[in-house]
Amino acid sequence: MIQATRTIAILALIVLAGLFATPAPTANAQDAQARSDKASEQTASFWMERKLHFSQSILAGISTGDFEKIVTNAQSMRNLNKVEAFIRGRTPGYRLQLQIFEESLDEIIRQAQKDNVEGAALGFAQLTISCVNCHKQLRAAR
Repeated sequence: MIQATRTIAILALIVLAGLFATPAPTANAQDAQARSDKASEQTASFWMERKLHFSQSILAGISTGDFEKIVTNAQSMRNLNKVEAFIRGRTPGYRLQLQIFEESLDEIIRQAQKDNVEGAALGFAQLTISCVNCHKQLRAAR
């Protein structure tokens, strides 16, 4: 009786070990990857929506000569960028683009504080180019 119980216990352990050692089906792995990709896209979408809002407000400020609006939105974008850089800034090329992005924002702020609309517009052009280059890198990485 003890021998039979021991044999059943050993067989149960072997079956359980086999269940846990069996790799998950490929479909589950693909589903998990798809969910991860979707979450990553939603996160990126959040950052891009906020940056787009701030950049539109900066452009509106440049167009109307509203230097306070330019400074406020450029500073907000810079702060958002610092958070994003901390979260996403592990890729060397991406880090370089973030640095150029920040330098462009700093220039926009400096020029707006001097009430220099042409200088702020030039900084905004540089900011736009850095956005385009960064997105090219992100697309190439996919």
